Amino acid sequence: MRNHDSLPISLEYPSIPLKQYPRNIDNLFSPNNCAVAVNYWIYDKKRKTIVDYGSSRACGCNREKSSIHAEQYAISYCRTHNQKNRLQIFIWRWDKNGKIKSTFCCHSCTKIINKYNYQNDIYTCNGSEIILATGSPYLPLAYRIKYNL
Repeated sequence: MRNHDSLPISLEYPSIPLKQYPRNIDNLFSPNNCAVAVNYWIYDKKRKTIVDYGSSRACGCNREKSSIHAEQYAISYCRTHNQKNRLQIFIWRWDKNGKIKSTFCCHSCTKIINKYNYQNDIYTCNGSEIILATGSPYLPLAYRIKYNL
């Protein structure tokens, strides 16, 4: 078994034009949870900067939902800060080597996205290509386990 703490990992980021990278962005990556954590950037396309970033979060046993998805965090930020419709959301996962893996919105997040008209503003990375993340909704694993699907 490899010790991931001793290996220097070079992280890939979405290939969008930026004036500067945000500070402490590397603290989103952990080899222990990179397979399940979905990261997001909220990008201001006029200023070419990242205005907010974060990751999805598991909630635990005492909550109604099993997790809060990255899309939910990002949409709640955009609803309060997007005055001129210039914010875009980028979501992705990292593999254990720090390479970007594309991720798509689940069924419940797609409902929220359509409700607030963000279906053309949420993107994911497929290699070096930027594509819409709302193309093929799926049922999350926790939902399938909860309802025996």
